[in-house]
Amino acid sequence: MKTILYVGNFSFPLGNAAGKRVYANGKILRELGYEVIYIGMSQEVNQKISLKATECNYDGFKYYNFQYPKRNLSWLNYKSTFDNLIKLIKEENMIACLDLVIYYGSPSLSFFNTKLIRFCRKNKIKVITDCVDWLTVKTNNQLFNLIKWCDNTYQKTYANKKVDGVITISQYLERYYNGVGCKTVIIPPLSPIKYKNAEVTFRKHHRKVITYAGQPFRKGQKINDLSILKDRIDKTIMLLFEAKQKECEFIFNIYGLTKDEFLYAIPSHRKYLDCLGDSVCFHGYTPNEKVIENIMDSDFTILIRDVNRDTMAGFPTKVSESISCGTPVITTKTSDLSNYIVEGVHGYFIDNEDINKATLEIIRIFNLTSTEVIRMKEECIQSGMFYYKSYTNKLKGFLDEIL
Repeated sequence: MKTILYVGNFSFPLGNAAGKRVYANGKILRELGYEVIYIGMSQEVNQKISLKATECNYDGFKYYNFQYPKRNLSWLNYKSTFDNLIKLIKEENMIACLDLVIYYGSPSLSFFNTKLIRFCRKNKIKVITDCVDWLTVKTNNQLFNLIKWCDNTYQKTYANKKVDGVITISQYLERYYNGVGCKTVIIPPLSPIKYKNAEVTFRKHHRKVITYAGQPFRKGQKINDLSILKDRIDKTIMLLFEAKQKECEFIFNIYGLTKDEFLYAIPSHRKYLDCLGDSVCFHGYTPNEKVIENIMDSDFTILIRDVNRDTMAGFPTKVSESISCGTPVITTKTSDLSNYIVEGVHGYFIDNEDINKATLEIIRIFNLTSTEVIRMKEECIQSGMFYYKSYTNKLKGFLDEIL
C-alpha cells in the first residue's frame, strides 16, 4: 500500500485543533488508498524515549509522538528531533514504501523542515506542507517574539516554497503561494465524523444559550494589550454586557477557562462580569467530547475576531466544528467565512468595530423563535460543508498533479 507520513506540531487525534485537522485529512487520504502514519507531539510523553516506544493506534491509524518541549529553549533542538525521525523511518523500513511526506508546522525550529525536504529529495519522496496560518507572535518576552518571528518568516517565505505542493486553509495563503509558483489546494478544517440531528429540547426558560470554547490566551498570562488576542473574548464580554443593559436575556457558557483565570489575565473586566452575573458561566477545562455535547445543545456559538493577517490567513476550527455538529455561529467576517456561511442559515456576521450596531444585531438574534433556531440547526447539519468526504475529489485532484 502507498504510504504517507504526516509529521508536525499537532496532537493526534483530538488533542487540539491541529490534531483534528490532520485526522480528518488522513481519513480522506485513506479513502484515496493511502496508509497514513502520523508523527505528532504530546505532553504525555514525559521523558526522552525513542519515537518507536510511543507507537499507538487510533481508528486504524498508527501514530507516534515527540515529547512536547517543556521549555522555550527545547524548541531550538531541531537537529536532535530530526535525527529521531530518521531513526524511526529506518527502523520501520519506511523509505521504500513512502510516496509522500506532509509536514504541518514543525515540531521544532523550521530548520527541521529544511532538513526533511532535503532528505525527501535525496530519497525521491514527494513532500508537501499543510499550511494553516501566518501568525504574529506577541508575548511579553521580546527575545522569544523575535525568535518566533524569524522562524515563522523562514518557514512561510523560504521552506514552504521548496516543497512540491501546499495544502492551504484559506484564500489568503493560496494567493500567496500561487504567486510564487506553488501548486495549492484549499482545505478548510474538516470534521472526521458526520453528526446527526440533535434532539432539540425546549427549555423552560426563554434565554438563548450561546457558547465559546477555547483558550484565547496562555494560562497565567496577564494581557497588557488586548489587541494581541486572536479570539476577542474581551470584546465578546463587553458586547454581551451592552445587550444585558438593554434587558436582553441569555446564558453565555465559556469552556476552557475558569473565571479566576479570565480575571487574572483581564482584571479590567471584573465590572462587566459582576453586572452580567449568572448570565455568564465559566466551566474551565472540559474534555472535548463534553464540549461538543454542550455545543450541540446550544442555540449558537460565538467567535469574535479582529480583521488582520493572523485571522485572514487562518480559518477558525471553532466555526467549522460548530456548524458540523449542528449549531449556527455568530462571528465576524474573517478568513473565508463569507464563502461558507449564509446569513440566517448557518449563522450571522456582526461588526465588532461598531459596538452599538453589534449590540442591536445580537439582541435581534437572541429574539429569534425556537422554531427559527431549530431550522438553522437543521440547515447546519444537512449542509455537510465541512464533512471530510465532501473534499475527497478536491484533494485527489491536487495529489494527482504531484504524485
